[in-house]
Amino acid sequence: MTTVDQILFGWAERDHEGNAGVRPVAHSGLRTIDRWAKRLQYVWATQDGQGEQPELTASLVHLVFDDEAAVLRKLPSRNPHGRGGATLTHVLVGDPHAIDGRLALGLHDWPGWRDREPDGTEGRLAPLDLDDLREAARPGLAALRDRVAEVPAVQLTALVARVLAEPAEDFSVITRPQLALPAMTALLDIAGPVSGRPWTFASRESTDKGSHQPRVVFLAARPPQSMYINQRRRVDLAEAAPDTDTARFAAQLVELYREAGHAALERIRPRHPLHTADDVDAWRRSVPVVDGRIADPRVRLDIFLDDDLLARASARGVLVHERARMTGELRKQPVEWLAAALRRWHRLERRAALHPDLRELLVAEAVEVCLTGQGHQFDALVQATRDAEPAPPLVARIFGGKVPSTGLDLSRAGHRRLLIVALALRMPATALDQADLLAASPADELLDLVMRYADGYPEAMHLVLRHLGDAGRSPVAARLWYDHGLLLETVDRIAAGDRPKEVDCFRHLLLAAHGPRLDRETTSALVQHAGARAPLGLYAAALELAADSSAEQPVRHELSEQFLRAEGYASSGGGSAYGSRPRGPVLGRPDAGYAPAAAPPASPSAAVGAHQWERPAPTVAGAHHPRPAAASPATGHHSPGAVPDPARWDPYGPSARQQQGWGPPASHTGGSPQARSADRDGWFGGRGQIDGVSMFFLAALLLVLLCAVGYVLVTSMP
Repeated sequence: MTTVDQILFGWAERDHEGNAGVRPVAHSGLRTIDRWAKRLQYVWATQDGQGEQPELTASLVHLVFDDEAAVLRKLPSRNPHGRGGATLTHVLVGDPHAIDGRLALGLHDWPGWRDREPDGTEGRLAPLDLDDLREAARPGLAALRDRVAEVPAVQLTALVARVLAEPAEDFSVITRPQLALPAMTALLDIAGPVSGRPWTFASRESTDKGSHQPRVVFLAARPPQSMYINQRRRVDLAEAAPDTDTARFAAQLVELYREAGHAALERIRPRHPLHTADDVDAWRRSVPVVDGRIADPRVRLDIFLDDDLLARASARGVLVHERARMTGELRKQPVEWLAAALRRWHRLERRAALHPDLRELLVAEAVEVCLTGQGHQFDALVQATRDAEPAPPLVARIFGGKVPSTGLDLSRAGHRRLLIVALALRMPATALDQADLLAASPADELLDLVMRYADGYPEAMHLVLRHLGDAGRSPVAARLWYDHGLLLETVDRIAAGDRPKEVDCFRHLLLAAHGPRLDRETTSALVQHAGARAPLGLYAAALELAADSSAEQPVRHELSEQFLRAEGYASSGGGSAYGSRPRGPVLGRPDAGYAPAAAPPASPSAAVGAHQWERPAPTVAGAHHPRPAAASPATGHHSPGAVPDPARWDPYGPSARQQQGWGPPASHTGGSPQARSADRDGWFGGRGQIDGVSMFFLAALLLVLLCAVGYVLVTSMP
């Protein structure tokens, strides 16, 4: 780890030698502290800002020596002893290649600057991590680049023109203190770094005299005349630059910088630093100029945020050639920038219709960032990307490229987040239908995923259950399945009334818990645990996997008892050889009163939040509420006291049982109870009453007899 040392200069009372004044009062153990004490023995801040805010009165200074560099913040202050007019100077010292001009500028609003002197004359400061300082300087430098717009273009042109005319000289710039740091940022971005002659600066000074002055010193006003010989070039930004080729070139550079940013200058700047005026002339002749303006050879990414820039780039016909570069640069943009661009490039926007290739590129890059990023700060981008409606095949393709060769391990937070974010971005569930995709995931993680996201992504969770079954028998899966109440409510939400899908879900759960062959002990335990609470799909899957007729017997017995109770032929309080059950048999799907133990997300968008990606603590499902006994024809739910239609009650029917091999053929059963009742009672329906058909035939027969008798009587009369 590269560190940066700290020194704090402040007013010190008289020491044992009788000396008082500004000197180091605290430092981080710097070995060259004596050398810096001599270098900075006159670190007095300008006094023209008394009474203003500290951020306005402080002066930021960047100095470079042969083996060390420093960035200073000089602040007029009042020391603990009440002496006014002292200067508190906080100094960061390190390698000159590390502490450069851009780092110094970016630290102008660093919160780590000291605003008060320490108590006493001795103190110890801690070294700082260079990487942390660089991270803290990035937003500060970006803010100064945004503030360049505050500097009038004429003044900035005057500064750049004077520097380009004599690039090897030192300059004193007279301007308002508030414009010093933005102007210095623009000058550094336009002129570029120079080896051996770095662009050091002091942002707020009252004089430009003294030894080892920075290359650029900003003065609030022109200093009074002095006998001191000063070789510095003074530039008053209130005075316009002369009309020369260099000044016109400076105006073109400033226009390009204000329009396209610092990256555009880096693309046209020469490889060799600017040491002489001849270097500047060679640079001027090398840049392309169209209609008096420097043509940026590359397109700015701001075309996604600015329609005027988009129209101009489209007119130049360079969008197609720049697409390959944008593919790598878009994903590097801040999350807020990408979210703002996505909101402007919705599918129905006119710009998206005119440039569909750019919209596709932007959305693809956003999906890439969503599936790669980590942390809660990406939640807003995930939602914005989802609202932009990315193509499902696109999300599936990018998701497939992120999956490790060994598959997803859902016990790792990054892998779980990758899967859930892809589903939140509308990835089709069929993308999970890949061999070994979840082979590395433990059974408890798969079950937890299914329970949490069954509502949001039912099709995907159905495939997750298939992966669980394909993994083979697992004692852990069996224990968790029973602990979570056989996932009855979860499977019901996944199936949503689709009976074959319900059977398939329970089939894979049985495969994961007990393997492909269920013995009598296993089916007995299943019936004992589930009983009348279980939907018929569970028992149908159990009959499919039963190893022999003895294994089928507990399931068939349970189904028979449920049927008899539903028809009112079994005692409501009667027990079973396989365990006691509630009074009302449970058939079909649960009603509204059958609440799951934990409410899942209400919609797929509810699963986008970062808290949904984290693995929760495992919970054990509570007791299940009994389901109603019978279902109404309109809703499909059972209501107390109603007798269901046996054809609807048994979702698999006699023909289905014969096809699946769940029971003996119909010829062996003697027919249904209704058929046997009809055979016994004939036309009278078994209740001592004549039905409509019988009444019709009897009336017809009586009419024929009456007609015959009448005919005989008429013909027999004389």
